[in-house]
Amino acid sequence: MIRTIHLLDDFAMGGVTRALTMFTQPAIASIASAQIMPMGRDPRDAAPLRADVIICHVPPCWSRLPYLAMLRLHNPKARMIHVEHSYTKAFEAHRVSAPRRFRMLLKLAARCFDEIVCVSKAQRNWMVGTVGIPAAKVQVIYPWSGRDELMDIAPARPRKDAPLRLLAYGRFSHEKNFANLIHAMAKFSPARAQLTLFGRGPEQPDLAAAATGLPHVTLHGATDDPGEYLARCDAVIVPSLHEAFGLVATEARMAGRAIIVADVDGLPEQAAKGGIVAPMHSADDIAAAIARALQAPIANMGAQARDHVQEQHRRILDGWRVVLTRKAHVRSAMPAMTGYFSTDSMA
Repeated sequence: MIRTIHLLDDFAMGGVTRALTMFTQPAIASIASAQIMPMGRDPRDAAPLRADVIICHVPPCWSRLPYLAMLRLHNPKARMIHVEHSYTKAFEAHRVSAPRRFRMLLKLAARCFDEIVCVSKAQRNWMVGTVGIPAAKVQVIYPWSGRDELMDIAPARPRKDAPLRLLAYGRFSHEKNFANLIHAMAKFSPARAQLTLFGRGPEQPDLAAAATGLPHVTLHGATDDPGEYLARCDAVIVPSLHEAFGLVATEARMAGRAIIVADVDGLPEQAAKGGIVAPMHSADDIAAAIARALQAPIANMGAQARDHVQEQHRRILDGWRVVLTRKAHVRSAMPAMTGYFSTDSMA
């Protein structure tokens, strides 16, 4: 039995935590045990671990580099794998003020790991082509949704003359771009399009204020069961400014719903069948994407989306079985990184 340890810094039931339920699936649990531990920051906390494989799910930052280096030194026989859930080309464009320094951080962190698992092809292309991480070290495995029950939701019905029922959900924060989505809805009458939005986060008061006076925009609090909302919508819209993969789009496809996604990072990879990809930087952009959806065969697109996602979970399991059972290579001494460590922020 392969002993794996997963390092996290956020244990809330978000996309990363939900993705870890994949390691309890029989296809993986039959070959590997899984233990979840909080990731430290002080290098003195980087102790030897009883693990064959150590998997980090925490985005690199400057203050954690000494910890990672010491963890590598104290576990020379373990394979160390980093899963990059957050950083992307669009993340860098929107959130990073010093790109060269940011890329140096990522390259130094990569030297602590045997493999990097990206959650989309677009993310891998950026990490290899722009950041400069060796291609042989980086591969793609899509994240796990863990919500097979969504496959049982009844297919979407043809709209005919009914309003287009849109659904969006996730963290109410700037990168999700929900404020512009609400402003876009102001350009449509309730007879043409309706939006249900649920989640929680720091922008909640601002989103509620933006929706004031729009009877066709409804806000709800967060829920761990999106199925009831997915069953009542025609399509799911994901207008994010950056999104490494976007499990919301996967869940929509599993539920047999068409997706309307921003043309950033990993989102377009999910829209090959049953999806619309469009720029969504502004409210006008989003309104144009919704106008396209109003003319599209949304119910048929939802059926195509479900067919296309059918094999995704099997491919995820197969990918992780290969990663976990791969033999460790003989590792030379840890490359010196003295002088690069800083407690400054990544940007």
